[in-house]
Parts: sequence; C-alpha cells; structure tokens
Amino acid sequence: MKKEHRGQSAENRSVVKPVFERTVCLILTLILAFDLAGCAQIQRKFTRKKKETARLPAYKAVKVYETKPSPELYEKHFSYWQSWQKEYMQVMGKNSKKDARCINEMISNLRDMQNILIDEKASELEPHIARIEGLKDMIISGDGAAYNSAYVRSVLETEQLNIYNNFRYKKVKDYLKESFEDDL
Repeated sequence: MKKEHRGQSAENRSVVKPVFERTVCLILTLILAFDLAGCAQIQRKFTRKKKETARLPAYKAVKVYETKPSPELYEKHFSYWQSWQKEYMQVMGKNSKKDARCINEMISNLRDMQNILIDEKASELEPHIARIEGLKDMIISGDGAAYNSAYVRSVLETEQLNIYNNFRYKKVKDYLKESFEDDL
C-alpha cells in the first residue's frame, strides 16, 4: 500500500491537482488578457488621432456706412479730447505706457476735430496740435532731462484753455464741413 501524504489520500491528491492547475491557468490567462488589453486610458493616450482640418472662418458682408461731419461727431471728439487730457493730467509721470496712450489719444481726437472743420478754422487748430505733439516727443522718449512735468503740465493747461475757449462747439458750429469730400 502506498504511503499517504500528510493525511491526504491518493484520490484526493488526484482531484486537487487538476483544480489547482485549472485555477493557476485561469489566473495566468486573466493576467495575460489584461496585459494584452492594457489600461483603457493609457491605450487612448497613445492611439493616433485624426487631425482635424481647420475650418475656414465665415465672413459676413459688412455694410459700409457713410460718415458725415456732424455736430454730434464734433462734440464726441471734443469730449474725448477733454477726457483724455483730464486723465493724462491725473496720471502724468506714473506710468509711461499710460502717458503715451493718453497723449496719442489727445492728438488723435484733435486731428479728428480738425478734419471736421473747414480749412480756415482747421488751420487755427494746427498750432495747438503742434505744441502738444512737441510734448509727445518728450514724453514718449522718456528722457528725464527733457521731460519736465511742471513744464508739460503748464503747456497742456494753456492749450486746454485755448482749445476750450476757441474750439468748443458753440464757437465753431458755423465752421463745420458739409461732407468729408470737401477735402478732395
């Protein structure tokens, strides 16, 4: 008679061995299946994606508006000039970019006002614009020796007073152009 192995009979050993083998095979098969399938997120990460073609922007037809010199347009540019002048006087010397923006906007609005006026009145505005443009060169250059804030403030206050007294709408309402084609 065969010797029994630690309390197991020969019949039990023959039954346990195939169950153990099947379990190990099943576990190995599952590990292999998961390994081959991989993690879905990682698999998505390394899967090539089709490149999307850039869509062409849709253009809409823009209606062309004809602008005519009008009292409202002149008053608008006059008000903008005043507000940029006031803002510059408040922030003068604190921020060079803001200083440059303010002075450029002041000059731009004065030029727009000048374009709305007839030539004889527009030529009277030119010296005032030229003085402010002279300050612009000093301010934008940032040269400490050339940029004297007291001088700049004095010139701007003088020009503000002159422009307000001579070019507010009540003074120039009779000097507005009928159309912008008058220049041509």
